[in-house]
Parts: sequence; C-alpha cells; structure tokens
Amino acid sequence: MNKKIISLVLALVMVLGTFTSVFAAEPTKKEEAKKPEASEKVEKVVGKDNKIQYVIDKKLVEGYEDGSYGLDKNIKRSEITRLLVLANGNEELSKKLQGSMKIYSDVDAKHWANGVITVGTTVPSDANGIAMLAGYPDGSFKPENDVTYAELAKMLVVLAKKDLTADMVKNAVWASSWMTWAAELGILDDVTITDSNKAANRADAFTMVYNALYKMQEFKRVPANETRGIISNLTKDVLQLNQDSKMEYKVTADTVFVTGKDAKRQQIVKLSDINYKLDNYYLGSLVRIITNDKNEVTHIIELGNPAELAINNNPAEVKRDNSVWRGVADNTVETLYLGKTRDIKNDNYQGKIKNNDAYATIQFKNNDVDAKTITFNNVYDKNETKDLVLKINDKTEFYVANPGNNIMKKVANVNEALSLIGFKNYHNYKIVDVYAGFDTDGLDRNWKAIKYDDANRNTAKVVVFNLVNKSFEGEKFRVIESSGSNYSTTLEKTDGTLVDRNNVRDTSSFPLNYGDKLDVIELDDVRAGSNYKTLIDHSSSDYPIVKITKVDSDKKFIEIEDKNGERSILDIRDADIFSAKRYGKLEVGNTIQFKVENKNSNEAKIISLLGDFKLRDSIVGILPTADKTQRVGELVRVEKVNGVWHMVVRVDYNLFDEADRSGYATYIISDTNAEALKDLAGKKIAFKVFERNNNGLFYASDIVLNDNQTPVTAKKVETIKDEIRKLDAKYPNQEAVNKDFENAKKAVENIQKMIDDLKFEDKTEWAKVDPSYSEALNAVKGYVQTKENAIKAEYTEQITKVKEAADKKLAEVKVAKDTLTQETAVAKVTELVKAELKDGVTAKYEVTSFSNETKQAKIKVTFEKAPAEAQTTEVTVTEEA
Repeated sequence: MNKKIISLVLALVMVLGTFTSVFAAEPTKKEEAKKPEASEKVEKVVGKDNKIQYVIDKKLVEGYEDGSYGLDKNIKRSEITRLLVLANGNEELSKKLQGSMKIYSDVDAKHWANGVITVGTTVPSDANGIAMLAGYPDGSFKPENDVTYAELAKMLVVLAKKDLTADMVKNAVWASSWMTWAAELGILDDVTITDSNKAANRADAFTMVYNALYKMQEFKRVPANETRGIISNLTKDVLQLNQDSKMEYKVTADTVFVTGKDAKRQQIVKLSDINYKLDNYYLGSLVRIITNDKNEVTHIIELGNPAELAINNNPAEVKRDNSVWRGVADNTVETLYLGKTRDIKNDNYQGKIKNNDAYATIQFKNNDVDAKTITFNNVYDKNETKDLVLKINDKTEFYVANPGNNIMKKVANVNEALSLIGFKNYHNYKIVDVYAGFDTDGLDRNWKAIKYDDANRNTAKVVVFNLVNKSFEGEKFRVIESSGSNYSTTLEKTDGTLVDRNNVRDTSSFPLNYGDKLDVIELDDVRAGSNYKTLIDHSSSDYPIVKITKVDSDKKFIEIEDKNGERSILDIRDADIFSAKRYGKLEVGNTIQFKVENKNSNEAKIISLLGDFKLRDSIVGILPTADKTQRVGELVRVEKVNGVWHMVVRVDYNLFDEADRSGYATYIISDTNAEALKDLAGKKIAFKVFERNNNGLFYASDIVLNDNQTPVTAKKVETIKDEIRKLDAKYPNQEAVNKDFENAKKAVENIQKMIDDLKFEDKTEWAKVDPSYSEALNAVKGYVQTKENAIKAEYTEQITKVKEAADKKLAEVKVAKDTLTQETAVAKVTELVKAELKDGVTAKYEVTSFSNETKQAKIKVTFEKAPAEAQTTEVTVTEEA
C-alpha cells in the first residue's frame, strides 16, 4: 500500500479517535432480582405473654439498652410504623428508601424513621391494595406522638383485611368502624381496651401485631433490588432505562414516582395518575428504581432531569448533603441552564456564556485524550462563588440525556459523552446543562513530618450531560390511511414511497392512534413500542390550508395566500416536501399545509402538498404576513402636528410587487406608539393601516420591527418586561423566594402595580406581549403566596398558643372592691395578657360593655400578628366580694 495513504489513514484515525471511545460501551447489565426468602407460616400461640415473645423472637422489635422491652410504656407512631413495616416484610425496602423523600411536613429526610414511614405510606397492603398510612389532614404525621389503640387498629386492619375497599375506607366512621373490623379479625384478642383514643402500651401493641400476623397467616421478607439510569421509555406497562432492552421493568398503577421537588406530598405521583401523552415529561430523567421479587417497579426516585438538572439543587450552585441523592452521592452541583434557548445546530451558544457564568470545563492529561477532572466554574458553595474541581475515575458514571434528540443512555466513559455533545478540544470550551453527584473526603491534618495534600478531594460519582449537540430526528411520514380495526396505518415518505405500519405492539400511544389522514408525523424506532410526534395536524387551525401564488424560479421560496387574502412568503430551501407523486407538484394554484420554526419565522420545515383543497383558516399569528392593509418601510421621523402624533415613512407599497417601490407617506399613530418610535428613525418597520380620517390620513397600528417581527411597544411595557426578566432570574423556584421573601413580595407587588397603572393604549400593547412574561410573573406570585400561606400558618399557631395561655389567666378576672372602672378593667386585663405575649404577637383591648349597677365590664381582646388572621376572646371583669 502507498505509504502516503497509510499515513493519511493513521492521521484520520488519530483525529477521529480523540473524542470517541476506543471500545464500544458495554451494555448495562441489569441487576439480577433477588429471590424472596421462603414465606414463614405464623405459628399459633396462646396467651398474651407468648404472643409478645413471638414478636420479640422474630426480631420485629428492639429492646432497650438494659435488655428490657418496656412493655408497660407507650409506643410512638414512628416505632409502631417500623414494627408493622418489618412485619409486612419490607425492611430491606425501607432501608433503600431511607432519606429519599419527605412525604410529611414533620418527617424530615434525616429522621430515623423516614424510610419505614415512606414504605407505610407508598406501598399498598398485599391484602387489599390500600396503603397502611395516610397521615393527618394538615400534611403532618406526628411521628413522636404516642399511637392510640384506634390508630393501631386501623393500621393492622389495612394490613390484614382482604375484603377492605377504598370506598369502605372513605365511608368508615372513626373510630368505631376500625375497632369493629379489628375485633372481627381477632386483632383485639387478649387486649383490654377501655378507651380507643388512649395511647397503646407496648405489651398491647405487640399482642395486636401478633394477632394481625396470625390472620395474615404468613410472615415474609420481601427483597428490594435497586438500579439507576436514564428513563428512555415509560408506558402504562413498561419502564426502560438507558435505551437498553435488557433494562426493561414492569410498572403498575401502584408504582410511585418521586420527583423530590419540594417537601409536600405532591412530589409523589402514582403512575395511574400520569398522562402518558404528555410531551416526554419524564424522558431523560436520571432515576433510582427499586423493584420487588416480581421485577415490578415499586418506586421511581428522580435524581435529575433535562428541564431542572439536579433535583433539589439551584442553578449554578453546589448542594451539600443533598438528601434526594442519598445512597448515590453526598453532594450535587450544576451549571447554568440554557435549555431550549441554546442553539444545538452550531456553537453560537458559546458566545452566550459569560466568563462569570457557571459552566463546566474538562481537563485532560498530557495525552489530550484521557480526562482527569471536570471543573464546575463559578458555582456558589458555602457562601462564596468558586471553581469546584471533581476528580474522574474509572468508577464515575456518565450519562447523556436529551429526549429531544432521542439520546438517553449511559455511556462507557467521558470521551463518549463528549463526542455526543459536540465537544471541541480547545482551551476553556464551556459546557452547560450539566449536573453531577460527588463525594468529598479530606484529611484534617498532617502526621508528624509526613507531608501530603490535606485539601478536600471531590470525586465525581455521576455526571449527566443534557442538551447534546448532535442533530437527531426520527423519520417523517405523512398519513395516507389512518389506523383502522386491523391496527395498520398507511404512511408516505417524502419521495412518495408507501409504508404499511403494524401498530398492534406499540403501547406508547393509546388507543393505537398514529395520526389522522394527511397528518405529518415523526416516528422513532429506537425503543420497543416506538413513540410518535405529530408535526402537522391536518385538522388543526394551527396549520392553515393556503394556496401557492408564486414559485421562485430557483425554488428557494414560494408566495402563499390564505382564505382571507393574507399573504406571505415561505423559504422552502430546507423543507421536507410531501409529495409530488400523489397530490400535485409545487406549483401555482396548488394548496398546501406547512410547518415553520416559530411564528416569527418564514423558514418552512415541512410542506404538505394537498392538491385541490378548499382554503381554511388564517396565517395571521402563524408566521409574518402581509395583507392588503399591511405596509413595510423605513421610518423617517415622528412628529406632533396640532396635538396629534404622526409618523413619516418611506414605504414599500406592495411587498410582493418589486416594480412599485417609491414615495413617502404620513400616518396617524397613538401616543404610546409615538413614545416607542422616537428613537427608531432609519429602522425598517412593518405595520397595518386603517381607514382615512377627515384629512385623508390613514391610521397605523400593529407596528413591528421588520427584521425580527418584534412589536414596537411603549417604554412602560418594555420596563415591565425587563422587571419580569429580572424577577424570573432572581426567583426561579420556591427556595429562592423563601430565602428572600420580603423583597420577592415587594418586587411582585411593584410589577403588578406597574401593570395596573397602564393606560388604555399601554394595556393594549401589554396584551400583545408573549404570554411567557405573565406566566413567569404568576409563577413567582405562586411562590410568594405559598410562602405567605406558610407564614400565616406559623403565625396563626403562635397566636393560638398565646391566646390559649392568656385564656387560662382570663377565666376569672377581678379588681379590688369599689375600684371597677373601664380604665381599671382594661388595665387589669392588659396586665394579665401582657405576661403571655411572645413571638411578636400583639394585643388590642376594647370595652364592649360596662355596668355600674352590676359591677361588671366586658373587654374584647384581639390577638394579632400580620399577615395571620386575628383571634379574639371576650373577658368579663368583676369586683372582689
């Protein structure tokens, strides 16, 4: 072989091999499900002492340090929950779930019983499918309260009663229904209960547990298997991780999805409540999954996702001791999030990242191939902004997660991940949309004369790259015949080739619906049960049917017109066109539907030729348009004549007629538009004109900058938009508002006042602003309201405590004989109340009645602490005998 050719081939291998793995990633091996231990039949024993001993022998309870079991003591709700979870065989699962979520407001992730309480709340009973625990209506569990006989009876009935239904639970009368059922099941045998609302002692509790176990007949220990990965498919039956058919798991309606977003119960979603038609809502999430011996997923615990990056971690920050990641990594960190604003087709987004933004960089060893560290630059950690360096080793797990590009998998090493995100090996190449879990270890001091690095060492356990720089699209088809009773759909490719697709095995779309006739859809065949996305909905007004009025000689663009005479241009250079083979060519007179990048773009992504179809719907709001009332031209000046604002424009009179371009025109404009246009002389603008006034002048409105279709809005509206952008950046989530509540509340109120104070014309402009601004404002309003509600609840509790303490002293108030006046009555009540005031609670006093004859005064005391609602009490003051 020619030596030059050999050299060229070797050079190409070296270049191409720089950022791709030498070996393909090994398929992720699914953890082999642990087999359940053989069920143990519960022995029949007689007598209370023997039943207690049985529970002790089975190690369901632990004794005290002195070896006793405190049988005469009460048992807490947390302790009995542990006992029952173990009795139901879920000890291993409770250990896996310890600290992974905060279901109740008073059971923190660090609480010792967090795992067993989680299991008791989220795992249904084998007997009837109902969860053992539900907590209190206020969202608390009260783990340190003593459990009552009634509460324990309910828990055990749920564990043992096979015919218990959700309706029975809903309609149960507290506590009589539960005590009756417990008695019928024999749970109360050998236990004497005089008051079901009294705290149960440990001897009675152990006896009741044995009775329930005997009713259940079996004592088992259920294994809990765990793995993690990226969700690449989720249907009502199957969960797949890492786009790997070997990592498919069964899911059921009772499978629990834990998002970990906040401390409320709403973070827990049962799969039976998930809408699977949501746009890839869970795809791309990094999760821990826990399965039982049947390979059924019991819990999906979300660690991160492409929209939020690491769960429980603010953007551009380090989260130390991130409880959501417990068992995976101690801490988490994430970069700036660009998300959908990032241009994944090229490197333009590099210019958007400032040097003081939070981004990641990769440091290589001397060979420029092996990565040794990943640095998270400019992240906030321990009250300062700094660079966090994470060591990479052969145990570090790397994932690439981008559902939009259909890449959701674990990769062999960092090199493979970098090749997928379009990494370029030059100094300070910035990577965003990255999060990582890491552990920290350090040596506190040197020993004698031995020197070593005592700085903390941060080691990456998991690194996830989100938005990849690789264009990937599923194949596009147009539906020629919809799916019928034979579950088959006839599809057409852009070249006119027909494909019959059998949908019967696809479960991601129900009921086996792959589009109506003439819809344009996108299918991927990466996953079993492939997903589809509708690109053009033939029946939707979002995709108007228009006619072609002109085709450029080079076929770079076409001119179109809708049913109302609205006209525009479509750039068709990169469009997928369906299909000249079946519905006529791309020519004048043919009708089409189209899809553009967005409403400000004339770049067609898809053209669907329709032949002779009736025109339907309007292109206004779908893409930039020009109709018989529209003008485009260069703004010359803005001036006020006789108290009325005018603008002078050098107009291109007809957007579609190149031969008619000349002349100046004057238009009447609103005061609001005049204010916004003053600084835009020389700019190209587009606008609509309306009827003439008495002087023969037209009115102009709907004025936009012609190059990007940005509305020319008043400065007041722009100011509001700027303030909302700042608000959204400063308060992206509930935690940010909680930390700076007063300022957040004030900022929201100021913006709302600015909106309320807008004049009519300004309000018209505000109504045209992109809805995302109102959505961002409303989101922060929601965070503020949530915090305010929490403050109200806290302050209400403080007021109640003060009032209750004061009421005890105010039960009987007397002054010395012959000294009662309104003033002395108020003074006496004030003296008694003042001693109980604390936590910022204040009191007001009002004399509501006074009688010299009866020697009696009535005082209304109002306890206050804004913003909580005030509470009042009425006090009667009399004289001593």
